[in-house]
Amino acid sequence: MSVIIDKMMQEIINRSNLFEEKTKGTKDEYNIYKEHIQYVYNYVCLLSKGQDVDHEVLELSALLHDIAMTDMNLDRNKHNEDGANIAEQLLRENNYPEDKIQFVKKCILNHSSKRVKFRTTQEEKILVDADGLSHFDSINNLYNLAHNVIGLNDDDTLKFIQDKLTRDYTEISDELKYLIDDKYNNVMTAKSINDIISTTV
Repeated sequence: MSVIIDKMMQEIINRSNLFEEKTKGTKDEYNIYKEHIQYVYNYVCLLSKGQDVDHEVLELSALLHDIAMTDMNLDRNKHNEDGANIAEQLLRENNYPEDKIQFVKKCILNHSSKRVKFRTTQEEKILVDADGLSHFDSINNLYNLAHNVIGLNDDDTLKFIQDKLTRDYTEISDELKYLIDDKYNNVMTAKSINDIISTTV
């Protein structure tokens, strides 16, 4: 592990722990590193193995792609934009090369489903695959977000999860879909939220 990756890993861990501490006992209590980012990072390392990509940029992008979620003052719906700016600032402070900073920013900015048409690199696609796959491993976190944090009722929570995972499924590379086909089909055929949480929460 390079020095910069180690530093950014400690940065996201520290920010995630601080957010969890500040929100302890509230509906917002969450540790995004433990419950999401570490899985995205692991998937990125797995999916990029043996590929001709910039592994350091990709790993930094995985670690920092949701860093904006550790700041309650920022808009969750713009977390990719805010995250790209936070990453730029952190990497500059560590004298990371400017061209690589811009590459990391591009990956983070374009991991949002709203930015599909702007993706042009394999690194961006791998990050999207890793992010999407990780959501299928943590459907219980989507339930908590929709039901407990946003405050949706059971029917709307089910729709929230189905819509989110449909977007993820659509964006995941075709050759990887077999990994999550069963989970996706189970979610999409669920008649109630209980059909999902009985097996995932």
